[in-house]
Amino acid sequence: MDRPEHTLGGYRLAMDQGADFIEPDLRMTKDGVFIALHDHSLDRTTDIATKPEFADRARRDAKNSPFWVPGDSTLAEIKTLRTKQGVASRAKEFDGLEMIPSLQEIVELIRAHPVLVVAGETG
Repeated sequence: MDRPEHTLGGYRLAMDQGADFIEPDLRMTKDGVFIALHDHSLDRTTDIATKPEFADRARRDAKNSPFWVPGDSTLAEIKTLRTKQGVASRAKEFDGLEMIPSLQEIVELIRAHPVLVVAGETG
């Protein structure tokens, strides 16, 4: 069962399945917080297009399609969004269940995992 990309659930699943490492893609919010997001915009993998409070921040691409960049919103605002599967052929059963994680949340998840050792740490 595929989770929406770059979510804590997706990272947790990868670690539980024995991934050697996780590689989060990072973008910065308006208030300078790193979040996990592969795309340069929030529209493919979140529900931002359904949120009227973000409508005035929509930018337009060459085809006049709207897109939203993370640098136009604070972490608190981005935390109101829910993730969704960005690949049409993948299962949608986990859509809407998670928020975009911050880098700090990812680090905390990794440190709490019972099997993993963070590089440079002992004990």
